[in-house]
Amino acid sequence: MRIASIIAATALALLASACANRTGDMTIAQWCAADERRADTDICKQHADTEEVRVSLGSRIADVLGIANRAQATADTAMTREITCVTRTLNRTRTGTCDPGYTLTGCTQTRYTTRAGGMAIMRSINDTECRFNGQVLEVQVRCCAMGPTPPPATEVRDQQPPAPETPPPARVS
Repeated sequence: MRIASIIAATALALLASACANRTGDMTIAQWCAADERRADTDICKQHADTEEVRVSLGSRIADVLGIANRAQATADTAMTREITCVTRTLNRTRTGTCDPGYTLTGCTQTRYTTRAGGMAIMRSINDTECRFNGQVLEVQVRCCAMGPTPPPATEVRDQQPPAPETPPPARVS
């Protein structure tokens, strides 16, 4: 019984080494190309499919990296331009506007009360102004100008918006 198991183990080891060394020192591609009849074997079919996927993914990755590199170059060019941005805080208005020479880049209602009607609905926004459906307590308008000497800006407040009118809840421990 012991000799039979040793012979079986030896035979299994020889079979495994023969399978592992099927291609010798050749790559799978070389082994498949060496004989035309091998092209129909499962290993050659799998290798061909894998190579096709690898080439396809490689070209897709190259395309995506090309797009990303162009986007980065555009962003780098934009960052070298001299852009000056200011935030205007306007109180009790229904229209947020920028000074002449500035372009509107953002418009946000920053203060409201439920007694005054709550949040207002923005009706329109373009490069020059934003309009709300009713009067709002406070609007912050972000305006930007390009160039080394931007035009003077008025009604600019560089401080934080006012604290909320309702106090924060008390801590309970």
